[in-house]
Amino acid sequence: MDDITCQNAPSPFTYLRTFRHTRLFNELTSHKLWDQNKLINKLNHVNFIDGQIFILFDHAGSNELILIKAYPQPCINGELICQLEEQIDLNDLSNSSPAYLMIEDGHNIVLAAIQLSGGISSQLKVFLPENCYFITKRRTKRYLCQDISCKLIQGNFNSTGMLIDFTPTSLGIKLTGSKQIKGFDENKSVLINLSHGGVKLFSGLCRCIRNSIDSPDGRIVFAPLNTQMALFPKKEVRNIRQRIAPSCSIHFQHPFFQTSIKRDIFDISAAGFSVRDTFEEETLLPGIIIPKISIIYADIIKMDCSAQVVYREEDPENNTVQCGLAIVDMDANSYTKLNHILGTSLDNNARISIDVDMNALWEFFFDTGFIYSKKYEHLYPHRTVFRETYRKLYQDNTNIARHFVYEKNGKIFGHIAMVHAYEPSWIIHHFAARRMGNRLPGFMVLKQILQYINGYHWMASSGMDHVMTYYRPENKIMNRIFGGFTRQLQNPKGSSLDVFSYLLFEKNFSEEDISGDWTLREVVISDLGVLKTFYENASGGLLLGALGLEIPFDALKKSFVSAGFKRDYHTYCLCYQGQQIAFFVVNQSDLGLNLSDLLNGIKIIILQPEKLPWTKLQTVVDKLGTVYEEKIIPLLIYPTSYLPAQNIKEEKQYTLWIAQTKSASDDYMAYMNNLMRLK
Repeated sequence: MDDITCQNAPSPFTYLRTFRHTRLFNELTSHKLWDQNKLINKLNHVNFIDGQIFILFDHAGSNELILIKAYPQPCINGELICQLEEQIDLNDLSNSSPAYLMIEDGHNIVLAAIQLSGGISSQLKVFLPENCYFITKRRTKRYLCQDISCKLIQGNFNSTGMLIDFTPTSLGIKLTGSKQIKGFDENKSVLINLSHGGVKLFSGLCRCIRNSIDSPDGRIVFAPLNTQMALFPKKEVRNIRQRIAPSCSIHFQHPFFQTSIKRDIFDISAAGFSVRDTFEEETLLPGIIIPKISIIYADIIKMDCSAQVVYREEDPENNTVQCGLAIVDMDANSYTKLNHILGTSLDNNARISIDVDMNALWEFFFDTGFIYSKKYEHLYPHRTVFRETYRKLYQDNTNIARHFVYEKNGKIFGHIAMVHAYEPSWIIHHFAARRMGNRLPGFMVLKQILQYINGYHWMASSGMDHVMTYYRPENKIMNRIFGGFTRQLQNPKGSSLDVFSYLLFEKNFSEEDISGDWTLREVVISDLGVLKTFYENASGGLLLGALGLEIPFDALKKSFVSAGFKRDYHTYCLCYQGQQIAFFVVNQSDLGLNLSDLLNGIKIIILQPEKLPWTKLQTVVDKLGTVYEEKIIPLLIYPTSYLPAQNIKEEKQYTLWIAQTKSASDDYMAYMNNLMRLK
């Protein structure tokens, strides 16, 4: 049905509108009847929500119906008093008489024949009929919109306008400025961008389905060309879509017409969800971006996100339509809650930890040998600090870390965790398990964290461009899980391996200064260029990108501070006679944030090992080590050939595995599914 509220009237009614859909009166007997009480209830509802109706005046001189907007007052019996729109005066309608009352909600029309009771100025009184007509003229409802800005781009044609109304299959747009109308070709597609207050709400190619561009109001109706879109690249392995009980629902303010919408979710995963509506109820158009939408579980747990409609599929046989929404962004706590709900619906023992029994956790770490004698020797002097650090990590539900456990009756059987270590990277660590009958909890927690990463890294606020982990090269299981994938992928820009020497360095508190031909400074851009060249030739991997040496880390630092933790890192360059010899990444965090303290030590990359004697490196570490309260500083040194060449015995070696999430996560999920036969 065409828009019945925006038709311009010919002279002499230049400021009025004529009603051009008189064919409605030829079809009235085929429509549903409402009695007077039903009509009065509808009018009172319109008054309650400060809505509007229309009065059709029959003009004697032209035999046309004039459309006047009106605002009904409370109606008690069969007489209605209504206020006409401001610019209308009854004296201007001396040759006209009210003939019909019309209520339109975008989907249905209520049409009632009325008789004049009286009126003065812009106030009108009419008698209501005993019966009126309820007419359904649209399969889907048309919604009026306000304050939605529009930009149209088609070759050299570039125009602005406003979104006047929309249905789930069309956009009604009024262009602004006659000069901007020239050059539009209604037979070609046009890019339409919609926004409100500078926030993008829609962008997509559309086709013109009704053109009133040459009329005074310049209104055009467009239909989106695509009913399906790919917000993210198609994945070979997707997180499972689930129908959970109790079910989830969504609640949001519609971005186009600012009305509260609530819908039940049909199915859901950590990446998105779908809803089903009848054609009469639907409100979503493919491509719409909803800046804030709440997912509500069992009417108790609320998870906020932003989402975009990525498909619309009709089922005419059942009079339903299904729309799929992809989650664009979600804060870490909401994403964790959603994953916890989805995970426990599949396996009640698998969960994302938000309140672990700390006694059970420490018993698990010691019993599985994760904290072995040598590690405990390093931990023992600081065990009180360790306990408090882990209490905050595991019980305060911070945004900087996530912990996945497999437990039953309070006993932990599997554990893995990750921490937001660098601005673009998270580190996976603390992977341990013990048998639980015929189950393999280690595989279960590994599956949990991979599914979490598979969805979370697409979130704009995740800071998860890379995931990394350290493991001992002789650990066959870890080498197969991580190293095996890198070797299979054979693309160091997707996944890489670098081996470091690990050494516990005891500060000497040396007063020797770095002088003469030697200089130590914070890195500058030219230093990083030299480091990149060296690393590309030596490894070609992802280390420098994962460390984010050129990215400001204020946001990450702030996240740690707000959670009650410390996180800092700075990079220094040691030069000899103006040549860059070695780089030092000085990491600071709370003691024990990582049990091997790999985030509270110094990472050293040596470009010219033959020019760096051990005594000079000791002096540099002593100087940089003043930022640590502890006397023992963990060092990670690359390449591993340096310490043997200096006749220094390393404690052990660590392999650093890094994956680029955008390019390699799908391949890694497929690799792990094949490796562990996980579905």
